[in-house]
Amino acid sequence: MARVARFKLDGVRCWYHLSARVACRNGEYPLEDPGCKRKLLGLVKHYARGYACRIAAFCIMGNHSHLVSRFEQPEKLSAAELWRRARFFYPGRAGRKLLKTWTQGQWARFERRIFDVSEFMRNVQGEFARWYNRTFDRKGRFWAERFKSTVLEDERAVLDAMLYVELNPVRAGLVERPEEYEASSFFLRSIHRDEWLMKLRELLEAPSEKKARAEYRYLLYWRGNVPTKESQLRIPEELAEREAERGFSRSGAFLRRLRYFSEGVVVGGEVFVRQQLTRLRRAGRYRRRCRPVSQPGGPHFSLREQRRHAVPV
Repeated sequence: MARVARFKLDGVRCWYHLSARVACRNGEYPLEDPGCKRKLLGLVKHYARGYACRIAAFCIMGNHSHLVSRFEQPEKLSAAELWRRARFFYPGRAGRKLLKTWTQGQWARFERRIFDVSEFMRNVQGEFARWYNRTFDRKGRFWAERFKSTVLEDERAVLDAMLYVELNPVRAGLVERPEEYEASSFFLRSIHRDEWLMKLRELLEAPSEKKARAEYRYLLYWRGNVPTKESQLRIPEELAEREAERGFSRSGAFLRRLRYFSEGVVVGGEVFVRQQLTRLRRAGRYRRRCRPVSQPGGPHFSLREQRRHAVPV
């Protein structure tokens, strides 16, 4: 059966919602172990420093994980910068010795690699799977399938994907409040250990990171309709009005599962989704007869996944 080609926007800065599921039986949660969560997060942090990407949000659940990440537009890097990044992949004396033997062609391939979301996920998933199998004396594939990637058009779609990801533990009934789930970016932001994450003020119109964090928390509680233990947190009136204008007039809109955030291929405005649909059809990579799909719970459109049997071999 033919595989569906990975949908990526090459040559431009691009936001992705990345998700990966573990190969396990129903009721099994291999990632539930705190050590496993720490290891997977450590690999994400490590490789994010080598690749040309920024991590805005993450959540590691018992049998799957989520990342919201921005990959930068490919550019020509200096020899010093290429060497610095290569050392993340090939550390130690042996790595230094290997890199000194590389040809110009090998350096050019490495330069292309560090702007590629597929290569980033290959490193993270591959190394974690090998570590897990060694640690738990396990054999066979760890990840159930290729990771899923959804292209996010703009900051509006990015912010909504981040909030949706942060609310995963609340939807699953694991915690009452999103900041209580330790394997999430909102937990790190709440305890001010988010120095390696993208600053929220880069995504929100806020004069400082402190105010951006407060606005993000308001929005998160609004989307999840989450009560605090002390008293109900109320979203400021101006933020509520802004949400109503955007289409989120009903609080708690993200408390149910919205599949298009993980399986939508593209999420954004109707014009953007239609442009990507045309591009995919011209390339022969999309055969479904459909238009951009208007999604409930917000002002977004998406594109349904291509069925594998419809892709030419």
